[in-house]
Amino acid sequence: MNCAIIGCGRIAPIHAQALRQTPNAHLVACADTDKSKADAFAAQYGIKAYTDFKTMIKDAQVDAVHICTPHHLHVEMAKYALSRGIHVLMEKPAAISRDSFQKLVLAQQAHAARIGICFQNRYNASSRRLKELITSGEAGAVLGARCFLTWSRDADYYSDGWHGKQATEGGGVLINQAIHSIDLLVHLLGAPSEVQAAMHNRHLRGVIEVEDTLEALIRFDDVAALFYASLAYCTDAPVMLEVVCERMTLQLQGEQLTIKTHDGQVTCTDYTMTLEDGKAYWGTSHRLLVNDFYRALTEGAPFPITPSAIKDTMNLVYGCYESAHSGKPLRLNHRKEPT
Repeated sequence: MNCAIIGCGRIAPIHAQALRQTPNAHLVACADTDKSKADAFAAQYGIKAYTDFKTMIKDAQVDAVHICTPHHLHVEMAKYALSRGIHVLMEKPAAISRDSFQKLVLAQQAHAARIGICFQNRYNASSRRLKELITSGEAGAVLGARCFLTWSRDADYYSDGWHGKQATEGGGVLINQAIHSIDLLVHLLGAPSEVQAAMHNRHLRGVIEVEDTLEALIRFDDVAALFYASLAYCTDAPVMLEVVCERMTLQLQGEQLTIKTHDGQVTCTDYTMTLEDGKAYWGTSHRLLVNDFYRALTEGAPFPITPSAIKDTMNLVYGCYESAHSGKPLRLNHRKEPT
């Protein structure tokens, strides 16, 4: 299966390396509007470079594309590829607004070509074990949860011209860095029913026009989760996600899972894998996700992370922003304010 990467920025090498380790996937081309980036990336991986993704799709005869471009370009590029029978694997976020996300869902439903979204942390061994403990009932009923992300970003990170702008990034820390944590909360706890959020620009005021800090109280019916994300820390600390259950407390710190049973037993397992390249906070599971996507394509099997399958995650992301803007709690099932 011939594959191409659209967008030769920071995350593109992770996709290229994952493709090299994926059966039935062969990277043949890349595209970037910056010719120097496209040429350098092509030279590194021995592939053909293009500056226009539509020309690449036509000329390179690809079966699948990986969309690694700025956020605001995701949906239209995906729609174009799908309409031509080209499979799509797209970096997060799926879309920067409710309207554009709905267009993506409709495109998925309208075409036979397949589309997947990169929420690779679902494939982490630690996340899978955490999910198993909850869904099997071994941990007992969920009583509550909390999640904290404290990372570091400075002006240099936003020098590329599209990060930090509402029109092109779609938001700040929530829709970019913390969206993986939001997705894990939804993956573990189910569809959220209500959110009350507040957002701030405390650390990067004058540098970006979007939030660098966001906090939220998220309700999953009778279970409440506390959520906090900020880019004002001195380093990229491991994300902490804790779920308190009837029989045990489960705490995920980075790739380390600590299980504390209520009778006093404590077990700690470190699932950290060695990174071949890339940032530690990207995790180590892009390869697993990419491999699973192409397995699904080859076997005609379902792929679990499609636009339709992540509606609850994206509903929560957009709901956080809507609640923060209004200053009021927001019902997420019908997006109406609670009475």
